[in-house]
Amino acid sequence: MHINHVSQAGLDTIRLFEGAPLSQESVSKLEKEVRQIVTAPINQNQFDALFSFASNIGIDKLLDSKLLKRINALEDPLEVAKEELHKWNKEGNQVFQGLSRRRAAELELFCQTPPEFKWGWVSMVSKNNTWLKKRPLPAIRLNADEKAKVYGGRAIRRCYVLEREDHHTFLELGFGLGKWWVYDNHWKGLKTEVSVQPYAQDNDLIYLREFPYEYYNEDEIKGWRRSQAFCMTMVLKYLDAKGINGVNDYINLLNKRGSNGSRDAHLQSIKTLGYTATFGQSTDPEDIKDDIKRGLPVIASIISKKHISNPAGGAHYVVITGYGKDYWLVQDPFGELDLINGGWRDRGADAGKNIKYSFEHFNRRLFLAGGATGWCWMNFRAYIDTVKD
Repeated sequence: MHINHVSQAGLDTIRLFEGAPLSQESVSKLEKEVRQIVTAPINQNQFDALFSFASNIGIDKLLDSKLLKRINALEDPLEVAKEELHKWNKEGNQVFQGLSRRRAAELELFCQTPPEFKWGWVSMVSKNNTWLKKRPLPAIRLNADEKAKVYGGRAIRRCYVLEREDHHTFLELGFGLGKWWVYDNHWKGLKTEVSVQPYAQDNDLIYLREFPYEYYNEDEIKGWRRSQAFCMTMVLKYLDAKGINGVNDYINLLNKRGSNGSRDAHLQSIKTLGYTATFGQSTDPEDIKDDIKRGLPVIASIISKKHISNPAGGAHYVVITGYGKDYWLVQDPFGELDLINGGWRDRGADAGKNIKYSFEHFNRRLFLAGGATGWCWMNFRAYIDTVKD
């Protein structure tokens, strides 16, 4: 398959990780460069993923990469991408979580089923100003009574696909609007959608990609109430905060500003690193889900001790990094919790990594009074006026 242009899915992937769209001049230039060096047949999603990859690392590195050489040698492109893309997550010898997440997202895009035209009933929205047409021809070649102007953003629901020809689709429009041709590229909804989100999805689980885990080893770091510092370290590593390679880096910074139990000390510490966050005492489950869908972790304060019928004790912090139909995905630096009886079931090095806790039990230790009563660090974001250390 010969692909000439990047699709919206590829452009959205770049915007997701770079924070801004490419200029049309940059898009056209990079499209041409990628077309010239990819000689193997690839589909639209694969072109889009390579386009995003080249936008990030540069066309010369893509040209010299084992990834491209193996694809052009007609190896199975899906297997090649799975084996090669993840290797490009470093600058120098240092791994960056942001690059790891981008490579994971590009791999997801590369491996997705390409968009296909839908048949039967569809709903569609015009992407820009366009026309309804009585014949599948350029609008300039149609008489005035053979076309009707449609402005961008117009939604037409309950349309039935009748025929396709020359990049046009013939439909019987809903609400008695009659039968018309539309130009495919001007309408959203005629094809299955392909997109890359700030989160990944595996069946019912929505989760953050490549989230780093930090384990609390009692033999190495003393102080029972260090969970908040460990959770902050995980989040800062996820954000690629400069100078935070492990929990000791963060604790050294925190100690200059106050105690581990001081929320203000934590806030001032992360501001020093160029980030800020909001600590709220009225968080509800939907707030947490919303942050995760934005690609952001949530640090939650729970009561970990005593029986679930009457939790007691001081605050213990965990990071919520995903959720499913009836459970949270949690990173606990201390291990796997015993949600029923309190305390920890397993304190092994990886016991607290990617644990699924049911809403039914976990929420009783997070939302003690029910509803919107959770204490959480949320909305992690860049802090512009960084305080210098």
